[in-house]
Amino acid sequence: MEDTQKPRNGLQKAPSSREKAEALGWVDPDYYEANPWHGQSKNKPVFSLGKPLPRVTRWPKGPGNVVTTKPPVISPEDLAELGEAASNTDNTDAEKVVSRTQSGSPKKRRTAAGISHGDRRNDAGQPVFEYQPRDDSATRRERTNDTNNTKKSNRDNPNFGIDSEPIGQREHDDVEEGEKDPNELRNWWARVRAKHPEPLAEFLATGIAVFMGLGATLSVNLSANQEVKYGSYEMSCWAWGFAWMFGIYLAGGVSGAHMNPAISISLSIFRGFPWRSCAIYVAVQFLASIVAGALAYGIYRDTIRYVDPTMSNMAKTFFSSPQEWVSPGSAFFDQVVGGAIMMIAVFALGDDCNNPPGAGMHALVLGLLLTTLKFTLGYNIGSALNPASDFGPRLVAWAVGYRGPEVFKNGWWFYGPWLATVVGSIIGCVLYDGFIFVGSESPINYKLNGGFKKRTRRLFDFASKK
Repeated sequence: MEDTQKPRNGLQKAPSSREKAEALGWVDPDYYEANPWHGQSKNKPVFSLGKPLPRVTRWPKGPGNVVTTKPPVISPEDLAELGEAASNTDNTDAEKVVSRTQSGSPKKRRTAAGISHGDRRNDAGQPVFEYQPRDDSATRRERTNDTNNTKKSNRDNPNFGIDSEPIGQREHDDVEEGEKDPNELRNWWARVRAKHPEPLAEFLATGIAVFMGLGATLSVNLSANQEVKYGSYEMSCWAWGFAWMFGIYLAGGVSGAHMNPAISISLSIFRGFPWRSCAIYVAVQFLASIVAGALAYGIYRDTIRYVDPTMSNMAKTFFSSPQEWVSPGSAFFDQVVGGAIMMIAVFALGDDCNNPPGAGMHALVLGLLLTTLKFTLGYNIGSALNPASDFGPRLVAWAVGYRGPEVFKNGWWFYGPWLATVVGSIIGCVLYDGFIFVGSESPINYKLNGGFKKRTRRLFDFASKK
């Protein structure tokens, strides 16, 4: 018969990692022996686009950041006036009483004389106490501390006498219990994957997403002047959205499936994503985009050579480029707006205090978002919104023979998909955190030290006097 007794505090015990894993499907009991890492909880947060973003503490707790209040120490005169003995334990109890009173609890006070009745006083104006036997918890704590200190002393200075502890250092619990090292059950590639799971997952997700989106764009543009047309611009927009959605489903639980340097950089600035991981992610995203562009070109090579034998007309199929009548300023602003909306949506979906979608729905919503942005902002420049997905295929196009000015000579490749998208993403993060987000991990909500604010105020005062 199962034990259905609930804990005394009325809270149910949280399921373990193994219970969560088994809830997703059947797991053979012997499977854990062959795969001891299965169902184990992660030892670090995953900044995933497929679920709410983790809450991390980024800023050190210092005197200028966190206001701490210590309970006042009652002087021996006050203790004597209340009829208490001026002992350390009594003073500790009094401090606890004052702390409870200041925290908003009922104004009852425990002392050696008993428990006070709030504001009740006798004819002499002294507080009225009800006698109760003294709590011996302080004495028990002292005995426990003495026992712990004795154990610690025994560990530091072991007794090598007869019937004492064995000589030598005790091994780790896992070794003592006979458990194996998980690496002993892995081959060489499994050990590499276990050591670097995030970059590998990010590479796969980014590569597949860019390949599917670029393949759809090539299919539409190469068949535009043919008798049989394979879709339209709308189809390529839907393909990019579904490709991004699939990438999140593919690697969202491992690497987070950012697939975009602008997203990784924004998460590092505003959510505490480690900068070292950010640099690795950006490099992997660019590498995956180059591989995806080369794969797409390899598949469509014959068709490209047939449709564009001079290698001069289909270059813009691989990357974004402003229309001839669109000024650089308008094109830059187009990318800024798109990047801002993208990050506002990413932060809104990742905010567990807002209204995040149900389990598994983040990827679908973000895919629909990308499709909508392509519909809304795609006509002027193609709406890259991703430095990696623009640069990788652009480099491949240059390598296979497209050497026109639209590839690298006009500078759009840098100030458009790169600079404008990152600037827009940061603006979007500032807008969302300034208007909605309440977490202190964001620099928008971080309380600066008073000295910095005073220096800033003095600077403004000095400037106003001049």
